[in-house]
Amino acid sequence: MTLKGVALSTHMKLTPHQRALLPLIGLQGAVGSLGGFIGFFIIGREDLQAMFRYTAGMLTAALAATFFAYLFGPRLKLTGRRLFRLGFLLPGLLILAGDGTVATMAIAYGSFIGMTWSARHSLEMSLLQDAERDSYAAHAVTTMIILGVVSTLTATLVLAVSAERSDCVYWLYGALCVLGASFLGKAIPDTPHVCLKAPLSVMRQPRFLACLPLFFLESGLFGISQAMASAGAVNALGTASRFGWVATLAGLAGGVALYLTRKSRQVQNRTHWFGGACVVVALSFMLLGASAWVPALYIAHTVLRAAGTPFLSASQQVLNQCTLDIRGDLSDRIFAREFMLWVLRMVSLSLFWALANALSPLQLLVAGSGLLAGATGMEYVIARTLFGKSRAALEQAA
Repeated sequence: MTLKGVALSTHMKLTPHQRALLPLIGLQGAVGSLGGFIGFFIIGREDLQAMFRYTAGMLTAALAATFFAYLFGPRLKLTGRRLFRLGFLLPGLLILAGDGTVATMAIAYGSFIGMTWSARHSLEMSLLQDAERDSYAAHAVTTMIILGVVSTLTATLVLAVSAERSDCVYWLYGALCVLGASFLGKAIPDTPHVCLKAPLSVMRQPRFLACLPLFFLESGLFGISQAMASAGAVNALGTASRFGWVATLAGLAGGVALYLTRKSRQVQNRTHWFGGACVVVALSFMLLGASAWVPALYIAHTVLRAAGTPFLSASQQVLNQCTLDIRGDLSDRIFAREFMLWVLRMVSLSLFWALANALSPLQLLVAGSGLLAGATGMEYVIARTLFGKSRAALEQAA
């Protein structure tokens, strides 16, 4: 069978495994929209330094949650499905019982990020074949975006009727986490328990080390991206409800665009989709920097980024899975990647934090936006090579 035949035969409709994953992945997108509100509340109530502290704590909590889940996975009988649901339950309870402080939200949101993404990687790598990844990624990201828009709109309405009360938004997301963990994901099949065996052996592999530049460009600047987006929103919009309205409309546009093109993504055009998305997202970061002088450009940045990010996220999802196609136990491969991402993120965040002490807030916004735009372009250059190797391997297998 030719490569095109493989792509067409596997992309026409979702498999039962893929459909079973989508509800929890949609919930992940819904709860993930809380991150934008947390950043807005922190900078609006305190300052950019508090946002740096929150981001550092959140990233560390994410790694710690992944480490302890994988360390005690066999003892607690944590399959990918159970870990996914636990990744909503524990943060939800912490949000509902917490006081909304920087430390509390860093631990809650960080543990949500760590557990749900490590569980998702485990499930997708166990249940999906490489030829299925492109179309599935488009469906998965579309589901995340649409439910993220719904939750953002709901939180925005809550802000509008509660005089911008952050605690009401936190209670909303906490309840969503607990209810979702209680009722969703039961149809996902069990996979082997997550556990750690020899993650260091994965980190020593040449193929893993060769991916470090890509890891840095894709996710190593995650903390800086969070801080810059929140700073730009506060500077341009002023209130959390205005941020919510802009994010809702922009996210809806991106989700609809990705849904309409979901059947167009195949193995042979991975590089094409990735390149187009990188151009759009890099341009949006340039507009973010320009919003330092013209605040209205933040809205243009938000819309353009929302249009490009779903396509970039779908491409990155496939790319991440390709980088995990190396030797070693799956749990070790996932943890090795998450640990290296934490190291890269903390290094870049610490350096940028030091830079913040030497620049004014507006200068920092411009510098950070330029850095993110450049990194997006460089990511495409590296991804093009990896996608080419992946396609060649699939052609040989076909």
